[in-house]
Amino acid sequence: MNDNSNISRKGVSKRKHRGLLITSGIIAMLVVAGCTDSAGGEQKQASPGPNATGGPAQQEKGADDPAAKKAEDVLKQGIEAVKGADSLEFAMVLKQEMVTDGETTSMSMSNDGSVIVDPLTIKQSTVNEYMGEKSMVDSYLTANGYYMYDPSTKAWSRVLATEVPKVKASLSDFQIAPVKELEKILPYTAVFSSGSESGSQVIEYNGTGSDKAADALVRDLLRSTMGIDDLEASVRDSIQVSSLDYKLIFEEKTGRLKQLVATSQLTIEYDPGNPSTLKQSLTIDYSKWNEAAPIIVPEEAKNAPEVMPLDQELMDALGEEGMEDLENMEP
Repeated sequence: MNDNSNISRKGVSKRKHRGLLITSGIIAMLVVAGCTDSAGGEQKQASPGPNATGGPAQQEKGADDPAAKKAEDVLKQGIEAVKGADSLEFAMVLKQEMVTDGETTSMSMSNDGSVIVDPLTIKQSTVNEYMGEKSMVDSYLTANGYYMYDPSTKAWSRVLATEVPKVKASLSDFQIAPVKELEKILPYTAVFSSGSESGSQVIEYNGTGSDKAADALVRDLLRSTMGIDDLEASVRDSIQVSSLDYKLIFEEKTGRLKQLVATSQLTIEYDPGNPSTLKQSLTIDYSKWNEAAPIIVPEEAKNAPEVMPLDQELMDALGEEGMEDLENMEP
């Protein structure tokens, strides 16, 4: 995890943009993470507001609206289609841009992975770019270990066995249990439109962020992409959603989820009275439900040197000077 934490460490030393920084750091922890729902954490959900706004097809939809019912039907069918799946593959692209005091910080991440549900086994390839600097890592998670390969050094490493549970606790449902994310959207289908597109079933929300549905949906996204549950309550409470486009595409014949696309804009105050503007886009393509190939960890990974994860708590404890010293020690 050493080399893959370079991006987040440099983010610490240069700026206080915790949002981008948390995302970049957690990528080194296997997935875009920060949510603990899959580990049994409770999720608070607001009720959809009556003043949801969006495209012409979904303005002021109520519970009796035929299109709203169709969106709910499509989503329920999608949930049933993937519930109990024993494997899947995904390809994800996350982009974030944050502006504070006129200065822009940006990061992007692409992540291709394969998941075996039971016992949980994951193989991933991740490319992470922060302010023009790029890093790559291949990783494997099994019941007993977490292993990483750095293509730049052609070296394997493995996380201390005592730290593996932390990795598992940080996993995102968007990747290992998409059905749970679909279930979280169910309370808000009244503000989604529905239709067909290139032979696929589509449900979509387009809104200004002024309704409770948008706020709840964006916050759920941020739990995975920014780990907002780990932020101070005052920072979480400062989040104001400006816009949200949320689109789910399902296979026509099987009802299985094919793609999730979520684009949002919001403000967040890490310093009281000084809002930062965050633009975020997340695209995840799903495939090979129940057809993913077996995952085999290379033998050289199993005997690799053990390393300690560099997580957000440790970065905070070291501070900016400590992080710079650590960075300068690296080859």
